[in-house]
Amino acid sequence: MTNGRDLLYISRDQELALIEELVYKIQVSKPDIHPSRTCFLCVSPDYSGIVTQHLSHALSVDGEIYHIEAVNVPFPDEQAGPYRVQFEINFAEWVLDWDQFVLIEAGVIRGSNYKWITDSMKQFVQEHNIHTVALCENMSSKFKSDFVSLYYDDYMTDLHFWWEKPNNHWPWDYK
Repeated sequence: MTNGRDLLYISRDQELALIEELVYKIQVSKPDIHPSRTCFLCVSPDYSGIVTQHLSHALSVDGEIYHIEAVNVPFPDEQAGPYRVQFEINFAEWVLDWDQFVLIEAGVIRGSNYKWITDSMKQFVQEHNIHTVALCENMSSKFKSDFVSLYYDDYMTDLHFWWEKPNNHWPWDYK
């Protein structure tokens, strides 16, 4: 237990099963994406690299995988401003090469990062050219992703993946 919440531990096997579920959900919905004109944006690459890489390969078309760009975002104890400025500089270049964008994140907790990222993107592309993916999403998130494998309640459970280790930006008080 941490801060009165139970641990929601995502094991390696569960992570892979959730990724496979995302692949299925995306394939069934048939979004208008293709590797020749779509870029995958790995939001918070230190947390979302695994799911982004798997989706890029699993959703490949005619042997072509999706191009991936990294989008760094602030930790909860940092301000979004500098990250937003850097993203807008990068995105202004990415729209020269790509028409469609798929944001991918392992865990959408508050939704604040997806909110400012999509708001910034809408300055350059139409909303229907932006697709959002979350492996796990808090039911109370202020942002609702297009594709989600697992909804959870952040008030009751604290999301952690098998590969996570304590760091200076997230409190860990498990015994």
